[in-house]
Amino acid sequence: MISTHDELTERDGEFTRSGTSAPLNDDAAPVRFDATEEESRRIQALAGSSRGSMRLARLLVHQPQLVIHAAKTALRGASAGLRADHTLSWLIHVDTVRQVIPNGGMGATWGGLDTFMSLVAKHVAPTAHALELGCGGGRVTRHIRPLVGTLVANDVSDRILAEARAATVDLAPIDFRVTYGLGDDLRDQQFDAVIGHELLMQFDFDELLRFCSNIHRSLKPGGLLIASVYTFDDPGEMAQHMGMIRDHGAGARSPFRVHRMPRRTYQDIFEACGFEVVEVQRSRADEYQAKKTPHTNFVLRRRVEA
Repeated sequence: MISTHDELTERDGEFTRSGTSAPLNDDAAPVRFDATEEESRRIQALAGSSRGSMRLARLLVHQPQLVIHAAKTALRGASAGLRADHTLSWLIHVDTVRQVIPNGGMGATWGGLDTFMSLVAKHVAPTAHALELGCGGGRVTRHIRPLVGTLVANDVSDRILAEARAATVDLAPIDFRVTYGLGDDLRDQQFDAVIGHELLMQFDFDELLRFCSNIHRSLKPGGLLIASVYTFDDPGEMAQHMGMIRDHGAGARSPFRVHRMPRRTYQDIFEACGFEVVEVQRSRADEYQAKKTPHTNFVLRRRVEA
């Protein structure tokens, strides 16, 4: 189940183990996830230069098949519903990226994967049957696939999964699935490892308890959960976060839509859901393209009941 001797290497932006291959062919990846510093600045400038309604309008002009989806979302909650809808918000992000990088992918400006992927390579066996939670546009999926035996990747809509499929056509097969609820659709004891980068912090305390309980149920005894979250590890980080809430709002009004808690709180939740902590590492600041709070990365094992 757990491998501690495999060495993580990087070739042309793809993480691999010693003795394993990267993508199945040597052609360039079909979607870029490596924005330069200059491209990152231009994308951020575009994102801040127009209102969300104008960016949505641009997306619908370019992808008219989304008009019905947008109309249904609007009926559920008018403009607030549009801002809160994961499918539209992520695809608006992709459309903004592609104004600068025509073949850019979701999260091209984010970075922050080195520490996280080194933990995946260190702890997950190369024969593992793994699940990636919230695969988005396939940015992390590209790095996970060469490290495991078989991979299921899920997200909340077919449109988002279409982005991920396009970004991984050069890799070994991946089983993409639409998910719903808080992991209620996961089957018992199905996976050797569940991997989730930048996902769990999208849930509040109660939602996270339910989601982690379902993840625990989906893992085989001794199976691993590897997840990244944002934590408060010193008083300065709490003060910075309070300033962000003051400037941008909180809850449904916040453009960030992520939750952040002390590391000990996350650990208490994981342990309450039946996990034991194997390893915790904070990502390095230099892993990120833009100024960003580094993730805290947890490696957790489903406890085996005596």
